[in-house]
Amino acid sequence: MNDKYLVYLRKSRSDGEHETIENVLEKHEKIIQEYAVKTFGSTIQEEFIYREVVSGETIQDRPVIKKVLDIIQTEDIKGVLTIEPQRLSRGDLSDCGTIIRAFRYTDTLIITPAKTYDLTDKFDRKFFETELMRGNDYLEYVKEIMMRGRIASVNEGNFIGSVPPYGYDKIKNGKSYTLVPNDEADTLRLIFRLYTEENLGTTNIANRLNDLEIKPRKAPYWTNASIRDILRNPVYIGKIRWNWRKTVKKYENGDIVTSRPKSEPDSWMIVDGKHEAIISDDLFQAAQQRFGSTPRSKSSKEIVNPFAGLIRCQCGKAMVQQAQRKGIRTRIHCPQQKICGNKSATCADLEQVIIESLNNIINDFKSKLNDKNTDYNIQSETINSIKKELNTIDTQQNKLYDLLEQGIYTGEVFVMRNEVLAQKRKKLETVLAEAVELSESVINYQEMIISISEAVDTIKNPDIPPKRKNIFLRSVIKEIVYSRKKDDSRCNYNPPISISVFLKY
Repeated sequence: MNDKYLVYLRKSRSDGEHETIENVLEKHEKIIQEYAVKTFGSTIQEEFIYREVVSGETIQDRPVIKKVLDIIQTEDIKGVLTIEPQRLSRGDLSDCGTIIRAFRYTDTLIITPAKTYDLTDKFDRKFFETELMRGNDYLEYVKEIMMRGRIASVNEGNFIGSVPPYGYDKIKNGKSYTLVPNDEADTLRLIFRLYTEENLGTTNIANRLNDLEIKPRKAPYWTNASIRDILRNPVYIGKIRWNWRKTVKKYENGDIVTSRPKSEPDSWMIVDGKHEAIISDDLFQAAQQRFGSTPRSKSSKEIVNPFAGLIRCQCGKAMVQQAQRKGIRTRIHCPQQKICGNKSATCADLEQVIIESLNNIINDFKSKLNDKNTDYNIQSETINSIKKELNTIDTQQNKLYDLLEQGIYTGEVFVMRNEVLAQKRKKLETVLAEAVELSESVINYQEMIISISEAVDTIKNPDIPPKRKNIFLRSVIKEIVYSRKKDDSRCNYNPPISISVFLKY
């Protein structure tokens, strides 16, 4: 068999739950290999077999099918063998279009034991499209049935989540699952007691647990958010909470982005669970009442920090600005500063450091702008040189017309010399286009100097509102990484602020 073929195997939702992934793939592989022997005279070698063991619905979520599509576009592949068309995609119209274009324009066959599809043929293509969309319709139906089953299971008090909440283990209970308390339950009771009896805030509770070296289940340390989630979760009084994080899909930058934001409490589904409660109803309600009575400063939707969303701590957390209070200078700090060790700074001091850093970048770019050996200057000189040659050709061509009109050149001589100039022009225009394309990937120091200088002026101008400053700075600066730690060699109360500015080129 001289032609090169690939095999793509995938287990889908429609396969029976009594069959393991391995069993399904082995069964399909056996059928395909028997077909290969019968059709091509030999089996497909292991190196050309690709197995997908994830259940993503879209191509974006399935790395193996993406790899197969890349291979057929870069290598000479005769065909891809699969058990049925729907194994390639049960996604939406966009995914179906991606599959069809990839196989059609690479002239790659889709081979199944039942039929071979040549997508360069309009009848095969139409039949293949119908098969894919039928698979998508079936997928939507299966998802709807599965959702009904989940809701019914929740109403029975079963736990259907994949990860049990802190304080519990997940165990099999007949055909369903429930929860049982584990060793983490003592820490859970401590959290509720610290919040309701000792009136500690969620941040202080997180710090207390970190000081005691009590580790959360997965994260390296406790946070304010993780404590709040525990205190508000009714699972600890024997309830099952469903739909508190809905899956939301959005179309961003050409891709479908999936997120699971927290939903409002009035959209939750809460029922009595089959599991044992860890916290009493009275203690849980006391925590909820405190959430409702804890005074919180009213947040303003107007941006007050010109560097909002631009500065992150060296530990990876976004820096936050403290609310301004009378007689106290506004500061910016890492929300996990007790763990990462980075001290806070006044906004005025940080602003000055950022201005100095930007000025240093400006001076560095000015030095590079004056250096004839930089990529930017080399490309600029190359482009200017090519343009001069094109101008020379224009001048020569104008002279040709003059000499023709004066009768010095015959028509044959004019055509011959004009053809030489035309070929030279075409070659120079091609070189110019390549040089311009290359120059776009080279830093334009002159433009960057202007943009950064405007950013410095914007920061210094007290008449520009923080929101407008933030919008402009985001167009120039990608991010600023902050660090301010004590020097271990000496005890310095006021260590210097260190930042790294990353620009948008």
